[in-house]
Amino acid sequence: MLTVGTHRQSGRAVAIKVIDKTRFPTKQERQLRNEQAILQNLSHLGVVLLEGMFETMEHIFVVMEKLHGDMLEMILSNEKGRLPERTTRFLTTQVLEALRYLHLKHIAHCDLKPENVLLASPDPFPQVKLCDFGFARIIGEKSFRRSVVGTPAYLAPEVISSHGYNRSLDMWAVGVILYVSLSGTFPFNEDEDISQQITNAAFMYPRVPWVTISLEGDP
Repeated sequence: MLTVGTHRQSGRAVAIKVIDKTRFPTKQERQLRNEQAILQNLSHLGVVLLEGMFETMEHIFVVMEKLHGDMLEMILSNEKGRLPERTTRFLTTQVLEALRYLHLKHIAHCDLKPENVLLASPDPFPQVKLCDFGFARIIGEKSFRRSVVGTPAYLAPEVISSHGYNRSLDMWAVGVILYVSLSGTFPFNEDEDISQQITNAAFMYPRVPWVTISLEGDP
């Protein structure tokens, strides 16, 4: 559960993620603790700020800076159901800057998607901040992981095939985010097996809307 609170010292609004330890499985508690462990060592404009974490016998509370909304909301609220190329380029550049910071620290986000790209303001060109580090992993440049993590539609082929993956899986997810932002749809047929389509690189580029998107904007 996500709720809003007020920071006692500064008076600013904060977002509070609450986990009921009596109701939710150990896996969610483990993800929350993983997120806290990752975030407490990060400091970057493109990464959500962790204000603190505390717990009682029944609940865990993770306090983070409160932001305006997320990239998915921005896409869905646009009158065309997709973002202009200029806006997409601006937001994606910031995502890549944040990923560069994470990857230099040997951290892979592992669950990049528009819902996890937060917007700091309602401005047309806002600061973005990556959030939800529950699946994040410490992965060296040449080391690999094999456990499946992330959201199916954004998974890289190497994750699905269980051949092992490194920080490059985040770059695949950026490509899917680009596609979704520019077109307002997924690059896959959602009525068929998405995993098979990803493995076979069976991406869809329907004439509408791709005929209106420039070559520079085409992923």
